[in-house]
Amino acid sequence: MKRQRGFSLTELLVATVIGLFLIAATFSVLGVSSASVRSTGQMTQLQEAARLALRLVEEDLTQAGFFSDLSAIDLSPNTNTTLHGSVAGVDCVGKGMNNGTFPNGVGHFRTLWAAQRGSQPAISCETAAREGSDVLQLKRLRGNVVNGSLVSNRFYALLNLNELHFFTGQQVPPPIAGGRIYEYQHRVYYVKNNADSVPTLYRHSLSSTALMGVAEPLVEGVEMMRFEFGIDSNGDSVVDAYLKTSDVTDSLWDQHRDAEIISVQVHLLLRAFHQDGTFRAGMTRTYPMPGGTVSVPDDGYRRKQVSTTVVIRNPWLKTTGETP
Repeated sequence: MKRQRGFSLTELLVATVIGLFLIAATFSVLGVSSASVRSTGQMTQLQEAARLALRLVEEDLTQAGFFSDLSAIDLSPNTNTTLHGSVAGVDCVGKGMNNGTFPNGVGHFRTLWAAQRGSQPAISCETAAREGSDVLQLKRLRGNVVNGSLVSNRFYALLNLNELHFFTGQQVPPPIAGGRIYEYQHRVYYVKNNADSVPTLYRHSLSSTALMGVAEPLVEGVEMMRFEFGIDSNGDSVVDAYLKTSDVTDSLWDQHRDAEIISVQVHLLLRAFHQDGTFRAGMTRTYPMPGGTVSVPDDGYRRKQVSTTVVIRNPWLKTTGETP
């Protein structure tokens, strides 16, 4: 009878070692693959958040100051503007003598304004906005004439070449010759942490029920927002200089003298929702932005910096030599 020999102890040990190496290699490949999938997913998340945030801000900035036939005329309740009914709720009032939701007749009505958030709120309606990030305020009419029914909790503007009437969707607009109705919008954008401590782009929008009192979270992952304003100083419709928010003077916000804001550069720094333990550089990361470099710790969060330039389509009032 023929005997069959098994593996020797040495052969078993060699086979075991080879098997362990193969298992380790497999787990290594899986780990690299998992890290790659996580990295790709976070970058896609950042790109989508950047695209959405830029689109939302750009849509409002493009139409900032649009008041149809009265776009280049200063609005004042003493001459051409009437607010029908009473207004109740929390308003968003920025710096300036005339920078609330509706014109007050004192100085020039600001339809575009921004400020960098310091240790105190930059505008009356915001709380807990991220320090160092900009707050943006703008007012405009929505571009299409309203021909159908009105929404009860919104504000509207009825206007012609000479006058403008603000009213809510619950009110009957006054009859004026050649009048057209537009929805009126006042919006404020800023960045703050949400309930889960994720930096988020927020927006206040005008309504007749709460005025500007409701903060709406828009896009998670927006960590910092800053602006540069393109100034045309000689009326040739070409940007002569870009100024960071803190360098824009009251005269420019109030549309005084022979200079106007004709474009805005929007700069965003975005952060992934979750940390990635494999994404560490062992040092503080810096991101150059207008208004100063932003330094962030080596905290394992992926980040992405994006920017775009928005052309403001509407003419601004010019009051050469006039002071407020």
